[in-house]
Amino acid sequence: MDTARPIGFYLRKYFRKWKSAALQALLFSGYFAFIELFFHVTEELDFTVRFLYPLLFSLPLGCFFTGIYSFFSARVNCILSTVTAALCAIWFATQICYSGVFMTYMETDKITMAGDAAGTFGNEMKDAILSSIPEILALALITAVFSLVLFLYIRPVKKPPVLCGATLLVCLLLHLGCRGALLLGGGGQYSPSQMYRQYPRILDNNIANFGVLTSLRLELCDLIFKPPAEKTPDFETVDHNVLIPPSPPQQTEPPFESQEGQSTGPVVPPEPVKLRNLLDLDMERLIAEETNEQLLSIHRYVASQTGSYTNRYTGMFEGCNLIMICAESFTSHMISEELTPTLYKMATNGFVFNNFYGSFKSITTNGEYAFCTGLLPNSVGRVDDLKKNSTFLLSSDKYLPYCMGNVFNSFGGSTFAYHSNSSSYYKRGVTHPNMGYRLCRFFDGSYVDGVFTKDNRLTFSTGGRVPNSDEETALQTLNDYLGNRDENGNVRQFHAYYMTYSGHHPYHDIHDKDHVKSPMTFENRDKVDNLPYSEVVKSYLAANLEVENMLTAILDALEEAGCLENTVIVLTSDHYPYGLLSHQFNELAGEQVDTTFGIYRNSFLCYNAGMKEPVVVDTPCCTVDILPTLLNLFGVEYDSRLLAGTDVLDEQSFHVAMLYNQSFITDLIRYDTKKGKVSYLVDKEDVPEGYLDACISYVKNRFEISLQIVNHDYYRVIYDFLEKNR
Repeated sequence: MDTARPIGFYLRKYFRKWKSAALQALLFSGYFAFIELFFHVTEELDFTVRFLYPLLFSLPLGCFFTGIYSFFSARVNCILSTVTAALCAIWFATQICYSGVFMTYMETDKITMAGDAAGTFGNEMKDAILSSIPEILALALITAVFSLVLFLYIRPVKKPPVLCGATLLVCLLLHLGCRGALLLGGGGQYSPSQMYRQYPRILDNNIANFGVLTSLRLELCDLIFKPPAEKTPDFETVDHNVLIPPSPPQQTEPPFESQEGQSTGPVVPPEPVKLRNLLDLDMERLIAEETNEQLLSIHRYVASQTGSYTNRYTGMFEGCNLIMICAESFTSHMISEELTPTLYKMATNGFVFNNFYGSFKSITTNGEYAFCTGLLPNSVGRVDDLKKNSTFLLSSDKYLPYCMGNVFNSFGGSTFAYHSNSSSYYKRGVTHPNMGYRLCRFFDGSYVDGVFTKDNRLTFSTGGRVPNSDEETALQTLNDYLGNRDENGNVRQFHAYYMTYSGHHPYHDIHDKDHVKSPMTFENRDKVDNLPYSEVVKSYLAANLEVENMLTAILDALEEAGCLENTVIVLTSDHYPYGLLSHQFNELAGEQVDTTFGIYRNSFLCYNAGMKEPVVVDTPCCTVDILPTLLNLFGVEYDSRLLAGTDVLDEQSFHVAMLYNQSFITDLIRYDTKKGKVSYLVDKEDVPEGYLDACISYVKNRFEISLQIVNHDYYRVIYDFLEKNR
C-alpha cells in the first residue's frame, strides 16, 4: 500500500510556516511602529514627513527578529520574542523617564553613570518614574497584547533554514529600501540621509528623525564596529568671505567714572590698536615638523583660522579681581527690579548682552565646562576615549592655560572654587584644581592644591538652610579672598568661582516643612507668595532667590573691603531650567516661548560697579563666548584660534550662538538641525549666497576642534612647541 503523502500536504505545511513567519514579522513590525508612535506622541515631538522613517525602519527590524528566532522551537521563539518586546518597552520607558529629568535622551554609554545619577538625582528620578506611570503601564499593556497575540493566534513554529534565510533576505531588502527612502528627504547638510551617516551622532536629532530603536541600533553599531580611535579629525572647508559680521555694539562714552582721589577701574583707551589675538606661533614650522597625522590635521585647521581682533575694550579690566558664577537652572526671566534688585542692577548696568543663548538644555557639567574652558563638550555621540566619561572629567589631566584659574595664577593672583554640594559627582574635586583653583571647597570636604582634606569643608547651619544655601556658601567663603591682604592691608588680587546649587529642581508647592524637598524654596517662599504665578513657578523663584541673596552678600562685602569697583562679577546659567515644564516656563516668561531656540535665550551678566554707563551688545553669542570675552577684557595674551568661542566685543569677527545639537543663530539666520530648517531674520535676498553652508561648516568645525583639543592635549602640544623654540 502506498503510504506517500500527497504533495498538497507538504504545500499546506510549508504554507503554514510561511504564513507564521509573515504574521510574526508583521506583528513585530506593528509592535515596533506602535511604540514609536506612542513615544512620539508622549514626548510631544513634531509630526513632519520625517516621522515616516521610524515607521518604515520597523519593517526590516520585525523581519530581522522573526528570521533569527525562527531557527528555534516554537516555545523558545515565543519566549525570545516576548523578552525582546519587553526589553524594547523598558528602553522606551527609560528614555521617557530620563527625558523627564534631563530634557534630553540617554545615550548607551550613560548607563555606566547610572549609579552616580541615582545617588545625586534619586529624588528626581523617582518623581519622573511616578509621573510616567501611565506611560509605563501603557507600554506594559502594549507588550502584553503583543505576547498574547503571538502565543494564542500566531503560535510560531520552527522553520526550516531556507525559510529563516529568506526572512533575513527580506529584512535586508527592506532595510536597503528604507535607506533609499532617506534620499527622498533631500540632500545636503542635516538631511535625513546625511544625518543617518553622520559621525559623531546627535542623539536628540536622531530620535526625532529615525525613532528610538533605529537610534539605538546606530549607537550599538558604533560600539561594535567603532571607527578607529586615532581617526584623522574631519574639518570642513569654510568660505569665510561670506560670513558677514553683525552690526558693532554702540558705545559713545567711556564706561568708567573717573573721580579724583577715588579708586576706579581701568579706562577704555580712546583709539586702541587693533591686533589679532594670536600667539607668536610659527604654524608653517609646526606643520613641517609634525609626523602625527591627527595632529597635522589639527595644525592645518588652526593655521587656516584668522582669529579675533583686539578692540577698544581690550585690557579694560586688567588688574581687577574676578568672581565667576555658574548659576544652576538660572533664567533671565526671573530678574525683576522689585523681586531681585541686585540682579536687576547687574543686568541693566555693566555689559548688557541682549542676544546671549545658554547652549545647553540640561546636564550641568556641559554648561559648566563650556563656561570655564571656552570649549564645547562632547554632547553628541562619539565612539572614542571621550565616550568613557564626561569631557570635563577627561580634561582633568590636560593642560588648560586659558581657564581663568590658571590665568590668575600666571600673574600671581589667588584662586578659589566653591560648590555647596558633593565634590564627587561630576568629579569637581578633580577637574577644578586642574583649572587652576588652589583652594576648592565643597560640602563634603575641600581640595587644597589638589589634595583632598576634610578639615575645611563647607558647613551649613540648621533651620531650613541645610544643605546647599548659595547665600551661606558665599558668607562662609568671602573671608578666603577678602581676608587675604598684603602688608599694606589691601586685598590681594583674586579670582573666585562659584557653582551654585540652590536653584536645582524639583520645584513644587511646599507648605509643610516636614515634607520639604527644597530647603531654599521653603526658606524664601514668603517672598513670592503674593506673585501671580502657579505654585510650581513660585517655588522655582523662591529657590533661585538664593542667587539674589548670594550676590547681595558678595557686593556688600566687596564694598566693605574697599574693592567693589575693582572687582568684576560674571554670571550665567549652566542650562535651561528643565525642572519647569513647558507651560510653566511660558508662565514665568509671560509669553509662548519657542522651544527650538527661545528657551535657550538667557543672561550673561558682566558687571563692574565702576562703570558709568552700560555697554549694550546685540551680537549673537553663547556660553563658549564668555571665556574669550573675559580674556580680552583682562588683557590676557591668548590665541583666539584655540577656543570654540569668540570675543563678543570684537566687531570684526563672525559671531554665532551655538546650541548643544549644532543648531545655531547668527544675525541673519537661525538653523534647526533637528528639522534641517533655516529661518531668515532678514530678507532672504540680503543673505549672501553660500552663507548657510558656510555657517553649518563653521559650527561643525567648532565642535570638532573642541573635541580634538582635549583628545590630543593640544594646548600642551602648542605651548611645548613655543617653549622649545623660544
